[in-house]
Amino acid sequence: MSRRSLLLTALAVALVPAASRAADEPKDVIAKAVKAHGGEAFLKKHAAHSSVEKGKIDLPGVGEVEFTSETAYMLPNKFRQTMSFSVMNQNVSVAIKVFGDTVFGETAVGGMKIDISKDVKDGVKDVPHLLEVGQVYPLLGKDYALGTFGEEKVNGKAAVGITVSKKGQNDMTLFFDKETHLLVRMDSRGKSPMGGAEVNETRIFEEYGKTKDGVPYAKKVLVKHDGKDFMRAEVSDVQYLEKLPDAEFQK
Repeated sequence: MSRRSLLLTALAVALVPAASRAADEPKDVIAKAVKAHGGEAFLKKHAAHSSVEKGKIDLPGVGEVEFTSETAYMLPNKFRQTMSFSVMNQNVSVAIKVFGDTVFGETAVGGMKIDISKDVKDGVKDVPHLLEVGQVYPLLGKDYALGTFGEEKVNGKAAVGITVSKKGQNDMTLFFDKETHLLVRMDSRGKSPMGGAEVNETRIFEEYGKTKDGVPYAKKVLVKHDGKDFMRAEVSDVQYLEKLPDAEFQK
């Protein structure tokens, strides 16, 4: 082989790994994900979101029950959810609102209303951060540090993992489908929304649907706490909105 051929071969070998690494750089992965989820311009313009859910949840001391819920949020720090279910033939409704650093909530059982405990409030106060990360595009901002995690199988398909860090928040790991670039799993650690000790939470987005505007959303979601099924939900009536009134998130 000529000297020129050897040089060209060596150059080709050196460039292939570099190109592969560039394709898997964290910001490249996130940029593709942002595009897959509707694009940065659309997502920034539509900072508010509303949806309806139904499914099953494992309640401490009760077991698995069926539920319905209505959820809304507005980035960066507003969230509300009302969940309804039945326990021992009693209708129960739990309402949670987060407005900045303020958390309000009450449980209604048979017409009687009770404020939720401090443990439950602590368990939901970081939900807006989780929702912000789930919108993906904020991860390209200076507040977030990204790293590589490697690949795993999620929903039977190859997914690339990205570590996410933000000052004042627990680290998270996100997984994106290598073909569709959609977010398919979120791993985090924090207090359970049921109150009590911290748990390792895994959110798996098993199936995606599309809004009437063609924007993808997680249609089927499985949430695990410390490896055990905690909640399984099907999401519908999804709307991406430019704004929601502050009053919706206040007491």
